[in-house]
Amino acid sequence: MTTKQSSGWTGLKGKIGAWLLNSPLRTIFFGRIRSVFLNEVSRHISGDNVVLDIGAGSGYFSLAIAKKLNTGYVICLDLSEEMLHVLKKKAKKKGLEDRIQIINSDASSIELKDKSVDLIVSNFVLHEFSDSEIIIKEIIRVLKPNGFLIIVDFLKDSKMGKKFDFFHHHVHGDAHGTFSVKEVEALYAKCGLKDINVNADKSWFIGIGRK
Repeated sequence: MTTKQSSGWTGLKGKIGAWLLNSPLRTIFFGRIRSVFLNEVSRHISGDNVVLDIGAGSGYFSLAIAKKLNTGYVICLDLSEEMLHVLKKKAKKKGLEDRIQIINSDASSIELKDKSVDLIVSNFVLHEFSDSEIIIKEIIRVLKPNGFLIIVDFLKDSKMGKKFDFFHHHVHGDAHGTFSVKEVEALYAKCGLKDINVNADKSWFIGIGRK
């Protein structure tokens, strides 16, 4: 049984958030993370892959992945209609609309068939979920055998991680909050992933696992 997730990124907040997530400021603060993440993605795609982006937002990472694909495409899943609307407009502007598929839904019940996705990614969303184990198990359901999961998020007890945990404790009390490297490793292992590799860099981590 899954639990319905909710999003605060709707209405005006969703529109403002969509702009912020694509502003030049994000590139300044997240440029290195994005580079490391995309380098890792490149190791797992060949151009004809189906990639699922959990919590795609307004496409900061999704569109960059789509550029690396030829006949493949990125399934962009998010709860915020406002975010996805911006993503769709940006994809069209960049000529990537044929490599983008949008799903306005939560990650606890993904409207995809079992074993239908080659690679699943998620950036700075894991801390938002109230039950991360349910989400990871649902992700594994739609992931093909030997497919990879790549998650990037803020690192627990880092300067940035502490700020996000403080915010979520007071605003979104049901959110899990940030994870340590050991907690990510344990979560992946508990959900049945193999070849687990979690690396940290100051305020964030990148966690990789194979089904």
